[in-house]
Amino acid sequence: MKSFTRKALISLGGLLATALTLSACGSADPTADTAANTQAPLYNRLPERIQKSGVLKIGGSATVAPYVFKDGNEIVGMDKDLMDALVGVLGVRLEFHDTPYESIITGLKSQRIDVAMGNLSDTRERQAVADLVDYRMVPQSLLVPTGNPKGLTSIDNLCGAVVAGVAGSLSDEQVATEQNGKCKAAGKPGVGFSAFQDATAAILAVQTKRADIMILNGAVATYISNTTKKTEVAGKPFRPRYHAALVLKTNTDIRDALVAAFTELIENGTYAKLLAKWDLAYTAIPAPRVNAGTT
Repeated sequence: MKSFTRKALISLGGLLATALTLSACGSADPTADTAANTQAPLYNRLPERIQKSGVLKIGGSATVAPYVFKDGNEIVGMDKDLMDALVGVLGVRLEFHDTPYESIITGLKSQRIDVAMGNLSDTRERQAVADLVDYRMVPQSLLVPTGNPKGLTSIDNLCGAVVAGVAGSLSDEQVATEQNGKCKAAGKPGVGFSAFQDATAAILAVQTKRADIMILNGAVATYISNTTKKTEVAGKPFRPRYHAALVLKTNTDIRDALVAAFTELIENGTYAKLLAKWDLAYTAIPAPRVNAGTT
């Protein structure tokens, strides 16, 4: 996988600096024209309130390359490109809101955002409060300091290790909790978990050896290792998970519009082109699914 060098792609140090200054405000210009394109192929699938506003508000954490991140003052990434394509076939304008993981559900409930998207796994815990439209399948990987000083190669040998993770991101904490129980039951040292505000801070903890490991999806782990040279991917990919767009369970009209929009992008070839652009063709699925996560 190449290292996504586009438009002077930022280094992790730059990513950290921008992450610390990111605000939760939307990226849309409030003076911009909100007129919808009523001739778009799926415009009629949207609820009336979004048709009238001409805007679909999508939230996600803009700190996770290659999905959604900042390149200077611009929001870029695979999922940002996909958001643009989705609103294109729906006939409305994108209003992106940079939203920390732990604020995603609150943002949906308050209607500050209509959809959450960007490195969000489909899990049973999230299914309890939201419907998840699955559009990608990504395996998990282990990110460790260069040289892998503790020799960690699998989630099954984490006893005594400290796992870094993002507050509100479920996969890393679930694994740490699960393995902690197994280690203690076997009479071995437990597994610690340190939560950080965003992915940049968690990755920095691994780089500086304040944490021993971070559990990331494979694309992010490879990107970070190729970009910074201060970490490496250990062991083999494991536990593939669906990535999904989240909507409240009460917003079935938005959910169904997203299913139709993802289907359109898959069928017209846009989906495959965007995945290939970001070296993520291996994550493609043949059709969107709803609430397909099983863990």
